[in-house]
Amino acid sequence: MNHTAFFDLVKKGTIGDAYLMEGPEEYIKQQALERLKEKILPAGLEEMNLTELTDPDADALIAAAETLPFMGEKRLVVVKECNLLTSGKKAEDENKVKAITEYVGHISPSTCLIFYVKGKADGRKKLYTLLKKKNAIVDFSPMSDAECAAWAAKTMQRMGKQLSRDCAEKLVFTVGRDAALLKQEMEKLASYLTDRDTVTDADIDAVCTRSSEYTVFQMVDAQVAGNNQQAFSLLRDVLRGGEDRIMVLAMLLRQYRILYHMRCMLDERTPQQSQAQLLGIPPFAVGRTQQQAKRFEKERLKAAYDMLLAYEQGIKSGRLPQEACAENALLKLEEILRGQST
Repeated sequence: MNHTAFFDLVKKGTIGDAYLMEGPEEYIKQQALERLKEKILPAGLEEMNLTELTDPDADALIAAAETLPFMGEKRLVVVKECNLLTSGKKAEDENKVKAITEYVGHISPSTCLIFYVKGKADGRKKLYTLLKKKNAIVDFSPMSDAECAAWAAKTMQRMGKQLSRDCAEKLVFTVGRDAALLKQEMEKLASYLTDRDTVTDADIDAVCTRSSEYTVFQMVDAQVAGNNQQAFSLLRDVLRGGEDRIMVLAMLLRQYRILYHMRCMLDERTPQQSQAQLLGIPPFAVGRTQQQAKRFEKERLKAAYDMLLAYEQGIKSGRLPQEACAENALLKLEEILRGQST
């Protein structure tokens, strides 16, 4: 199940006897565990009914899970980084595998057992297979743009602030989809608003730290508008922020691919409501992308995209040097866009 389904089950009080929490979205994963604690553990008696273990042996895990809850209906046992679920060179103890897998098949009804793994678990392991059969795996994969926007709006609402769908999409596009960073930026926004209730586009522009992807979007916006000086200034900003030049080149390639396909869609009169989905961009960015694409014929944008693609392939194959590749790409793009090269 995904994390949304898990939150819904916890809210309803429909809680199973075991779960494996896995996936790269660590902030939401931690929030899910905290929500489960709030639901299961009696207020004031949390420590009496919670056991947290790190890669325990079978006896320790079973002893904790078999301990009866104190003045409550359930006990919560959290097992972190169990080597029966993670990849590694450490050889598995077959006796441990057998004992724990047998126990997971017959957990005490007064216990909720959580296996909490940082990142992805190893799907080849016997314990993983058993938990999968129990439908006990909760997947914390990165959220989509739409999921992030919905989550951001709900989170701001809990802070007492209103975030429209368009503003939520802009916030995600500006900051990125990392939930921990988003929460940090939303806290900044809430403080910035003081007595105001509603977040605006201007608030996001004034307060929020921009992701590398958004900065590259602004860089392309400046370049197609003829402001190459601003484009290079934004490039320096993103490089000072620690972004790798090869990654910047990849993001430039993606942006010019989007511009070329947008230009084709405009020529073919593709309905605007379909453009965001086909291009993989948030709806609020469609208008701005249209304005960028309208500045050039599709042949020129195709030449810019082809140049970036060939440049990236040349670097990856070792035929071209990596040094200053992002700066060189901007210069080559300027030549193509301004008609000095085709």
